Amino acid sequence: MSFASESRGRTQPVLPLSAMVDMLFLLLVFFMTVSVFREQEKQIDISLPDTQTATSPQSKTPIIVTITETGEIYIGDRPYKLEQLQATMAKLAEQFPNETVVVRGDKGSAFGLAVQVMDVARASGLRNISIATSKLQSEL
Repeated sequence: MSFASESRGRTQPVLPLSAMVDMLFLLLVFFMTVSVFREQEKQIDISLPDTQTATSPQSKTPIIVTITETGEIYIGDRPYKLEQLQATMAKLAEQFPNETVVVRGDKGSAFGLAVQVMDVARASGLRNISIATSKLQSEL
């Protein structure tokens, strides 16, 4: 015996998909944004010199200049010549005058090139310059 009228149709439970699509979209945007801000240090593979007193830079967003073993100079993943580096560093010094410059030189690269890069940064007006190293394997 059914008390429900035949004229009234039964409704099926509905799952609110619009809210789930919104959440999925927000998660997608979040993870895409976070993946863009990965560390620039890992974009170009080099072997840093080992030291016992290696520390992390104090700045959250340092300007990282990488020098490969073959003498190529990079900021991020873009290659530069010393002349181009001078102009780029001058623009960065205008926009971020107190930013830290971290020179990451491969242990097989020429020390003279690292000194030239540090000189270019200093001539551009950037004063906080450091050299990246890694801790000795026995210290880890």
